[in-house]
Amino acid sequence: MAPSIDSLNAPLAYKAAFDGEPLDDLSEGDEAFIVVKSRSLEGMQKEALVHTGMSGSSWRLTCDEGPYLNGTDLAPFPLAFFTSGMIISFASNLRAIARDQGGELKSLECTLDNFYTMEGSALGGTMTGGALPAEFKVRASGIDRDELKAMSEAAVRWSPASAFLQRELISEFSMHLNGALSPLDGVKSTTSDILPGPGADFEKLAPLSNGAGDTPILRKLEAAEQLFDVEGGVGSSLKSEQKRMLHVRGVLTINENGMFDTRIQLFKPIGSVFHFLGDDPVHRGGEGRAPSGLDYLSAGVAFCFMTQLGRYAHIVKQDLLSYELIQLTRFRAAKPSLGPGQAEAFPVVTHVYLNSNEDLEHNQKVVQMGEQTCFLHAALRESNPVKISVETD
Repeated sequence: MAPSIDSLNAPLAYKAAFDGEPLDDLSEGDEAFIVVKSRSLEGMQKEALVHTGMSGSSWRLTCDEGPYLNGTDLAPFPLAFFTSGMIISFASNLRAIARDQGGELKSLECTLDNFYTMEGSALGGTMTGGALPAEFKVRASGIDRDELKAMSEAAVRWSPASAFLQRELISEFSMHLNGALSPLDGVKSTTSDILPGPGADFEKLAPLSNGAGDTPILRKLEAAEQLFDVEGGVGSSLKSEQKRMLHVRGVLTINENGMFDTRIQLFKPIGSVFHFLGDDPVHRGGEGRAPSGLDYLSAGVAFCFMTQLGRYAHIVKQDLLSYELIQLTRFRAAKPSLGPGQAEAFPVVTHVYLNSNEDLEHNQKVVQMGEQTCFLHAALRESNPVKISVETD
């Protein structure tokens, strides 16, 4: 029987040592590599080890789903990680640019709205996830509106989060089925080195002090009301036929310790409200007290794909016993500035490890439909520039 978030008896997130030592740094120059190792837990629950090149930091994060997927709602949902990653990355760049200009943004509040779609039949193999343009709003005082607009546009342009969304990126995969490397169908196979599965890595984690004091890195603020037989209500996302839109909102402020307080709410379907604590990347002056925007962003992609694997198997009643992955995300971003240029993002590489009583063809379909219905892999393969607006007091 798979462990659960409760049975692991640990915080929802913590800074981690792997076997007592940080993992190797994989980054070179302006390129940042983030390695995410994730495994399925009980029901819709998941956990991940996120290791960031350029800093050497490792974070253990947990994920769950709300009533709409019959989850236990104990930890944030996957799209919450991606939204928090985007808004923290944007705000971190915005603050860096303001300081480079010799100022400090006062009363900064950022709002990010993300929209996704799901349409088609799971049983017919036509169900497909989609992503729509994100809306980023910045409010601050003590600054000219045009200046704030120019800084906000530069902050987004220099964020790998927006590079993820503005360029069409085709994700790459490998699949291990019951311990054996197996061919894939319907997705692009990776030519990168095939990695051994996460296996017992999660048993080798040890918490480290994160420097954030008594403030949890992840916590639930408000529970969703459990409504039945309504749009977005209990079990609605498990229906085999879908035509719906999802809406996630993040609101970010900077606390007295200079860290990012981010409140994430799921409006459609009906979901709970979670708090994410973030920090600037270590290589850009952060202290490693909490995950950076790109840590959360990368975890969100992994968690969303994991959810779709489990969700599809549940809908078609496939005997998928457990599933794990190792995901590699790669970015290139210089120091943000008002000058020309922008960040780059590269295709995500995911190694999938399935333990299943089904045959090869059925498991190939699981991976294919996992990618096809994943909102965030959809965001990667589409081009949706971020919409930006500003307001000054």
